Amino acid sequence: MILQAITLASVGFTLWAIASLTNALGRFTVSTQDAINTLTDQLVKAQREIVARIADVQAQLDAAGVAEQIDLSSLTAAAQALDDVVPDAVVEAAPDAEPAAE
Repeated sequence: MILQAITLASVGFTLWAIASLTNALGRFTVSTQDAINTLTDQLVKAQREIVARIADVQAQLDAAGVAEQIDLSSLTAAAQALDDVVPDAVVEAAPDAEPAAE
């Protein structure tokens, strides 16, 4: 029950942040890139807060010695679903350097 409340609060916060940004963007005329940057920054902040809260809950469960009795899988799955909305950037390996001419 507590975990569901935490999950709902985390998702609610994220939705609130998106709604707030949407309202703010409707009131102010900004470039498309500025709007994207603002939304990205807010989502990254929300992601960090959600991950930190999950870690806090896990630490509290560990400290209380009840971690094995509590299933955080639905909470972490909800957080992962939020993270998966935008795929992570693919970092390509640098091409091999050409051998020196002899």
